[in-house]
Amino acid sequence: MTEGTDQAQQQRRPVRVYLVDDHALFRAGVRAELDQLTDDVDVVGEAGSVGEAVAGINHAKPDVVLLDVHMPDGGGAEVLRRIRPELPDVVFLALSVS
Repeated sequence: MTEGTDQAQQQRRPVRVYLVDDHALFRAGVRAELDQLTDDVDVVGEAGSVGEAVAGINHAKPDVVLLDVHMPDGGGAEVLRRIRPELPDVVFLALSVS
């Protein structure tokens, strides 16, 4: 393979997404929608609490985290506070019904 081919394959790799929301039904719905819509997204994990999210994100090292803003144990701000220093390149997108 040539260098151009290697770069093209890297660019086509699915975006690795991690879901964080305290409602399991909501996470299942988001996962189902992402799975149906495109092959360009790979859901690599999910969590329902801040502690689960921190451990899971550190383990999976996703490209993007879809992050619930309001959760009982500190919410998205607490996840960001704990993850950002260790994984500064992860992109966080806030989810909220507010």
